[in-house]
Amino acid sequence: MKLRYYQEEAVDATFDWLHTQSTYPLIVLPTGSGKTIVFANIIKRLFEHTGGCRILILAHRQELITQARNKLLSVWPCAPCGVLAASIKEFDSQAPIVIASRDTIASQKRLEAAGHFDYIIVDEAHHVGPDKSSRYRKIFDHFESTQYYAPRIFGVTATPYRMGQGFIYGLEDHFFGGVSYQISIPQLIKDGYLCRLSAFKVDDQAVIDASTARVKFKGGDYREADLEKLAMEDDTMVSIISDWINKAYSKGRMSSVFFCVTVAHATKMCMLLQNAGIAAEVVTAETPSDVREQILEDFENGVINALCNVAVLTEGWDAPRTDCIALLRPTKSLGLYVQICGRGMRTWGDKQDCMLLDYGENMHRHGCIDRARPAAPPKDGEKRIWVCDAITEAGFPCLAVNDWPQDKKCVECGADRPIMMEAPEKRPPSVAKDKVSAFGNVLSDELDGEVEELEKVKEVETIWAEVKTSKAGNTYLDVKFKVMDEYWPHSMPFMIGMNGPAGRLADKKWRAVTGRGAVPRDVDFASEMVNAGSFDHIRKIAVRKEGRYWNVVSVYV
Repeated sequence: MKLRYYQEEAVDATFDWLHTQSTYPLIVLPTGSGKTIVFANIIKRLFEHTGGCRILILAHRQELITQARNKLLSVWPCAPCGVLAASIKEFDSQAPIVIASRDTIASQKRLEAAGHFDYIIVDEAHHVGPDKSSRYRKIFDHFESTQYYAPRIFGVTATPYRMGQGFIYGLEDHFFGGVSYQISIPQLIKDGYLCRLSAFKVDDQAVIDASTARVKFKGGDYREADLEKLAMEDDTMVSIISDWINKAYSKGRMSSVFFCVTVAHATKMCMLLQNAGIAAEVVTAETPSDVREQILEDFENGVINALCNVAVLTEGWDAPRTDCIALLRPTKSLGLYVQICGRGMRTWGDKQDCMLLDYGENMHRHGCIDRARPAAPPKDGEKRIWVCDAITEAGFPCLAVNDWPQDKKCVECGADRPIMMEAPEKRPPSVAKDKVSAFGNVLSDELDGEVEELEKVKEVETIWAEVKTSKAGNTYLDVKFKVMDEYWPHSMPFMIGMNGPAGRLADKKWRAVTGRGAVPRDVDFASEMVNAGSFDHIRKIAVRKEGRYWNVVSVYV
């Protein structure tokens, strides 16, 4: 397998670091750029360079373990690798290359049975926290203290920071000493290796505004119980579905992933989508593994158009055909926000971009994902917390937020105090009340240069209508506006005659444009009405930049 130019650079830079510097390096590559391929090639080179060595790969989730093995074997089909993971019932700790579950190998018995390792690789290295009693540190300390030569360690991640800690690398008080290689998201988009993520305006009525509601903080992030109550308001959920249908589904985006707050929130969102005629399913940590695998396969094959999830699809899941990310929760975690955004940036077929519909105002909270910087670690004396990373029976981290040092055991699963230490932050100022939730930028290259004009008013020359069929097979009315000094017309779609939110939105738009109460139920008849002059009273249209496109937002008569 031929490596991309930046992958070759990452392999060379990290290999050189391991043999010339004493600190542990970190490889920072965006989600979807092939970080697993990179460390698989480093493993192959290390093994060949040394004439045989022992390498340990650490991962905290089953999906990452399986992915690491598959990618290593694709790079090196005869790689002498074994898997040590209770979740998939494989217990090979004697192979030259061991891909291990962090929690499985962390027991003292298994650590002693594993023997020595020359190199240790940490996948999703941002999970290595500052707590020296953590599972990761226990593993590192064991091999460093029992071997004549301490193993060389390096990590890979897309998000080199943690809540309450800031960046996870540096020469002071950090496990990783620095970054051996890093490349930006805009550069990979420019090179064609990542798909652009375009932020679109969301309806003000669909915004989940945690800044003005009575949402408390726990562990530096919004308390889920309060956030769930806010996100599950009926009017908000209906507005979100209507907004998503209008902006994504009706425009041919057939593979949307909804990131929800809780299981109850995801389940209700899925039900409402299904009631609207959308092929939707829900995946949570409670979903049986065989059912989850079938749902994800159906999504990959295009059978499912909307996938609702909770803390399941943020890491270690590849779904290149994803063309819309609907973020239905505010979060103070920059890492979580960036990981979620990355789910839609893989290239696939003729996919031009992935739409981001941020209903939680996270763009304004964190800024552009390629320039965002984590909050500084807490000062001495400030309240700290820990987030439980114990693996549940379903195979996913618990992620319950606990107070430090009051909670000795996890309040949700009862696990002993684990590792992630975070600090609360002050409540952000309201965004929605100023109506600036309508706009945002997810990538910095949208900000470079002069400030773009976001809305324009154009004089209309000609108006006509066409009957079209969406990718989902729905017939709709597409009204065209030819304006002065522009060759390409602007469009306004009407899902005439459809049931559910899309149809109600079409009715509302038709009445607003025509000023009439009666709405045609037949698309062909509606087209005849437009071409006969029903829209000729429109003299101007206002078009707004929403992501990469200019969409009609209002008309002037």
